[in-house]
Amino acid sequence: MTPSSPLIWGTATVLLDVKGLSTAYQGLIAISDISLNVAEGEIVVVAGANGAGKSTLLKSISGMEVPQKGEVIFAGSPIQGMAGHKITAAGIAYVPENKRLFPRLSVEDNLRVGSYLYRGRPDRYAPLDKVFTLFPRLKERLTQRAETLSGGEQQMLAISRALMTRPRLLMLDEPSQGIMPKLVDEIFEAVKAVRDSGVTILLVEQRLVESLEIADRAYVLQTGRVTLQGTAKEIADNPEVRKAYLGI
Repeated sequence: MTPSSPLIWGTATVLLDVKGLSTAYQGLIAISDISLNVAEGEIVVVAGANGAGKSTLLKSISGMEVPQKGEVIFAGSPIQGMAGHKITAAGIAYVPENKRLFPRLSVEDNLRVGSYLYRGRPDRYAPLDKVFTLFPRLKERLTQRAETLSGGEQQMLAISRALMTRPRLLMLDEPSQGIMPKLVDEIFEAVKAVRDSGVTILLVEQRLVESLEIADRAYVLQTGRVTLQGTAKEIADNPEVRKAYLGI
């Protein structure tokens, strides 16, 4: 395992290719020279301690932050510097750590907001079939305000609202945060089900054991840099990772 961006094995198509990305806040470097890639159909995990730069990485890809250096190539086209709504329209959906739901709107209205890019089209709400297949609980709660849902249900709604944008790549920032322990496995199973439905996943998570169980590959960040990378099994078996992140 090396810190550089690995080749994708076999005949898989690279969907997201991040090359030498650096982002700073007020002169302080948050991520430095990060390179990674995600192939079509993969779940790729980005792990690391608090402050390692994981969220900054996703924000830099999604257009919420402007990188100072590097390239972000999505589906063969450069997207760094593009406005966030254009990146969403290109096929990347980002679910931030705080979910950013509209708490006083109903479940149905939150989902409608997610389909805004397709307003005026007769198939605007076509992704609802996928959403309700993945998360049947939401169909039972359509008229409830988002703020009345449990933490796990709110996370399901946040993911579902992102799926209404019809993404090719879904980026999730700490989806298990704030979830009751007994529902954590359900969230990870939902993430896997989203991938199995045809959406590629880039997942930031501190629950490394659970995330590696569903992932294909992983990167480990430390102080804004990639320090380890490999298959999920390689990362899980790495003695440095087991000591630092798994307590073994």
